[in-house]
Amino acid sequence: MNSNLRFILKITGIHILTYIFCGIIFSTLFNYDSLFAMNGVGEFMKEVGGTSTLIGPLVQVIRGILFGIVLLLIKDTFMERKYGWLKLWIILSIVGIINTPAPAPFSIEGIVYTKLPLEFHLKGAPEILVQTLLFSYLSAKPSSKKKKVKFIEYNKNEFIASTVGMVLFSLSGIVLALIRGVDIAHSVSDIGAFGVMFVAVISIFFISKYYPKIENKFKDVLVAVSLYFVLAVLPYIYNLITNSPFNTYLTLLINIIPAMILFFIIKFNYKNAKQFDGQI
Repeated sequence: MNSNLRFILKITGIHILTYIFCGIIFSTLFNYDSLFAMNGVGEFMKEVGGTSTLIGPLVQVIRGILFGIVLLLIKDTFMERKYGWLKLWIILSIVGIINTPAPAPFSIEGIVYTKLPLEFHLKGAPEILVQTLLFSYLSAKPSSKKKKVKFIEYNKNEFIASTVGMVLFSLSGIVLALIRGVDIAHSVSDIGAFGVMFVAVISIFFISKYYPKIENKFKDVLVAVSLYFVLAVLPYIYNLITNSPFNTYLTLLINIIPAMILFFIIKFNYKNAKQFDGQI
């Protein structure tokens, strides 16, 4: 059971990171704002900047878990095999992209039976192909048995903290938009804001990882301040520089709560791990 749970957490983490990374890169390269505004696309896709885009990072947690559960059924066919990552990518590409039962973009059914422009199919394909390639490689990459490092097992608390941090980051943005009466589109159409969230999530991972190694009587204060900086000060500075509609001191106030929640999660995980080591 523990092995299966670690596998699902690993797949979920890899999916979230590759999804956000590729989304930022390719939406910038192919200007998704104009791509989604093409004739024939507006009736099929919701516009960039809608509520659905804002809750996207939250949805990826669910999608990642579902990927983990499904791949758990066939993991012996691709895990720790020489070309297992390629096999997994081919399966995902054919079943999940090219040969989907429904007429999805870049699928055979989508190209034949929808009115979506061919340009939309071609410009949307690189993101999903590269994202699934990275996902497959990181999920199934073989490692030397002598040097094998159980990365997910050793960093499961860090992944939990990072995932919770991403969810709280998104929720605080929703709360701020509601309080300010700002159109959510201003937030989710800003690729830079997603970049700030990505930096925050990675920072939370390393803050959680190195918390047990800090030998300082003020380490709790240092960690709490660091979390507050990446969750509150960093987005506030970004909003200030870009003159975003979210440029308000409320950012510094609202994000005290996510920082506190994450601090207690990190501390709780550390105490549990320490207690477990003591029992061993």
